[in-house]
Amino acid sequence: MPMILAANANAQGSHVGEWRHPDAWDKPAANIANAVRLAQIAEAGKMDLLFLADGNGVRNLDKPSLFAATSPSDRPGVFEPVTLLSALAMVTHHIGLVATTTTTYDEPFHVARRFASLDHISGGRAGWNLVTTSNANDALNFSYSEHVARDIRYERANEFADVVKGL
Repeated sequence: MPMILAANANAQGSHVGEWRHPDAWDKPAANIANAVRLAQIAEAGKMDLLFLADGNGVRNLDKPSLFAATSPSDRPGVFEPVTLLSALAMVTHHIGLVATTTTTYDEPFHVARRFASLDHISGGRAGWNLVTTSNANDALNFSYSEHVARDIRYERANEFADVVKGL
């Protein structure tokens, strides 16, 4: 079985203070030029796929006053994964494009439509990282007073995947 190499395309890095490193990019994470550069570097490096994680929860970092902050670690601004990967499909040729989408707080038709669009735009390079969302803060963004129980999330995920594949 061949090894599959993926590039985590979350341009802000995995630590909120990473922007302080002398070699860090000097632009915020929500910068299309940085995303294009990262995708093209990954493709030139023969990576098999770009991976974009996602979450829908409001974190403490996301308080409205922080949107005006001047340091990259203070801004939560990141692109929605399927939208960004659709743009990156236009400047790449071979690399797979994989985005995370939740089955707990999304609807099958919408997920199927987004990924079908990405698949057509990219010439068949789309992939779906299905998650049930472990972050309880996500519930608040979808008018739930509490997070859906784990067993219910996984039961829904199984049915959700079948419905998406059937559409």
